[in-house]
Amino acid sequence: MSTIKFIPKDPIKPIFAIKLSPTLHKILDTISRENEKLELVKKVLEINPKRVVALKTILDEEQKSGTMVVLFDYIFEHIMPKIDIPFDDSGTFEFKIYDMDFNKEIDIESLLKKIGL
Repeated sequence: MSTIKFIPKDPIKPIFAIKLSPTLHKILDTISRENEKLELVKKVLEINPKRVVALKTILDEEQKSGTMVVLFDYIFEHIMPKIDIPFDDSGTFEFKIYDMDFNKEIDIESLLKKIGL
């Protein structure tokens, strides 16, 4: 009998996050299924449907609830991998978080191409 050695993949890493508008945050609160929330966010922000993303509920400096979408450096083929959103001991996220102007058209995938990712 032979032995199979599994080689773990490197963990996927977040590229950056986007703090969503308060209106989109409220809309997401009305949706109960996580996969429907992710599908809506990917359509609105024109994110590749197979890119790994995560939604995280946050509190801003004024203690107002909000949502951010974290984009990862991985596009999956069949099954979305398990993800961890890294943060330090004080609860600070270890990647950049951007506030987008939701009055303009947003296309995240073309933005990623412009910065070389």
